[in-house]
Amino acid sequence: MKRRNLIFNIALAGLFCALICVGSYIKIPIPNLPITMQTFFVLMTGLVLPWKTAFFSSFSFMVLGLMGLPVFTSGGGIGYVFMPSFGYVIGFVVASTVMGLVLSKVKKISFLILLAAALLGIAIIYVIGIAYFALIANVYNGQGRSFVWILQSTVIPFIPKEIISVFAAALVSYKLRPLIAKFK
Repeated sequence: MKRRNLIFNIALAGLFCALICVGSYIKIPIPNLPITMQTFFVLMTGLVLPWKTAFFSSFSFMVLGLMGLPVFTSGGGIGYVFMPSFGYVIGFVVASTVMGLVLSKVKKISFLILLAAALLGIAIIYVIGIAYFALIANVYNGQGRSFVWILQSTVIPFIPKEIISVFAAALVSYKLRPLIAKFK
């Protein structure tokens, strides 16, 4: 029985890694950070999968991109580490893992619990993403961007999309979690 769960979790990790990859191609181009479906799929990963599976799924996505596969919003390759937007990719890994870990401690999962976990996830993604953006833009690239400029270009335009992503991910995962539990 344990082997079946392991195989099932590996398959889920691969599936959600693929969904995150596909999410980078579903985008509305905007300068600096295009709007994509990646965040939605990362939230789904953390809300639906056990924390270790969520980690492997999002970490695999990051590794595939760093190996050169064009799965990131603007391509792939090890040089992507020096792009200001790479912090959001790191945030994907941390957020999906933390959401899965938090939900593993909850006895009864409700829509509101999933919504709170999704809000936590999006907050983690943005805190890491903004910090990394500021570090690369200001220290590595020497651009001298103010915190207000960074918020205006990397956060504020995306708030409506992220609110929709958070609610949609919580709703879809609320319906999906019982279905996945049947297969374990």
